[in-house]
Parts: sequence; C-alpha cells; structure tokens
Amino acid sequence: MTDDAVVESSSAPAPDLQHSVRLEIGVFGPWETNAYLVWDGRSPDALILDPGMGAADPLIGRLREHGLRLNVIANSHGHVDHIFDDAPLLRGTDAPIAIHPDDAYRLDGRNSYGFALEPVSATRDLREGEQVHIGDLVFDVLHLPGHSEGSVCLYEERQALLLSGDVLFAGSYGRTDLPGGSEEQMVVSLARLGREIPPAVRVLPGHGPETTIERELPWLRRIAAAGRLLVPG
Repeated sequence: MTDDAVVESSSAPAPDLQHSVRLEIGVFGPWETNAYLVWDGRSPDALILDPGMGAADPLIGRLREHGLRLNVIANSHGHVDHIFDDAPLLRGTDAPIAIHPDDAYRLDGRNSYGFALEPVSATRDLREGEQVHIGDLVFDVLHLPGHSEGSVCLYEERQALLLSGDVLFAGSYGRTDLPGGSEEQMVVSLARLGREIPPAVRVLPGHGPETTIERELPWLRRIAAAGRLLVPG
C-alpha cells in the first residue's frame, strides 16, 4: 500500500460533525483483490476488510505508520482471494477474524488453486443485523448471499458508505457459478441493495473501482423487476 492508493472521504454532513471516516485501499494478489483499511481519523481503532495475497505486511506497516490498533480482520466472504492473508495478519496484530457463519468453513485452508493456505478460525460472526463498531463508525452487517452462502456487505449509514465485497461491482455483480453461489439468491440480494440503500451511497467493491448505488440503480431495478439475472448496463 502506498500513498497513491489512499482513498479519503470528507467529514460527514451536518449535524453529525464529529463523525468522519478514513479509508486506504490496496490491490493484492493475482486476482487483484481490494483490501480496505478503515478508521475514523481520531480513535486508534481500525478495521481491515479482505486481506488478499500479500496484503498482511503492507497493511501492518500502514497500521504502525498511522498509530492504529486493529480491532477486527473482516472477510466479506470466504473465497481464497479475500482471505489469503488472514493468518499472517492475525499473527502480526492478534486481532479477531470475523466472517459470516455460512462461509466460516472456507477458512480451513483448502482451495482449488493448489496454494498452501494456512487455516484459521473465526472468533466473531458477521451475521445479519450485527454491527461492527470502529471508533465512531458503525457498520451494519447485511447478509447478501448469491456469490457465496455467507457473502456480506458492511454499510455505514451516516457516512453513506457500502463495503460491498463481491456482491456488487462497478457495472456488474459477483459470479454465481462457483460452489455456494446461487442465481436466485443473487437476484434477491441485488434487489435488496437497490431497494434499501440510498442512491448517493459510495460503493467500495472487492475488485475494481468504486461506484455509487445511483450509477448501478438502473440495472439493479431491471433485475429486480425481471426476477432473474440480466446483463448489467
């Protein structure tokens, strides 16, 4: 992670003048997975989401540089490209690993790519309705299966920010043809995002550039109306 990869937001709008967010993003591994470091700019508490292959050392370096304490290593889901550096990050920070229970079995080290992946165990569940508190930030956990059984998004309502994992991308959605994927569940999840998340919300996905709900809303609504997956755009 370098300063060139920093993505920062401005302070939250009034009346919540004490609420802010800081974000850094790094792209790691052959799958070019986005890893996120998130904190509120005042508290030393921090969250890391989806530490992909090679992410642990750079992320630990950024934690030290900013004087942060890692509170949780969160996984948006259990695919290998999003959990690869859970173990070294755990060793370097002693922070708990969190994932939805339906994807927790994916942390056992087995993978179809032939990589030697160190198994870990989650000690915190990212269930629907749970909240992740990072300083003044409050992320609601949204269980949105379809890409995997336990895919989740983290939604910070006051900051209008959605960490969407592999559910929603700029101009697309996550694959449903991998083990644990489901077209029917993805339709429901995408329809929910289009229905419940305000258009102005920034979307920071598991791969690729950021977007907003507003940009994706036309095709999200078409999928919801059709009741099946369609080609976005």
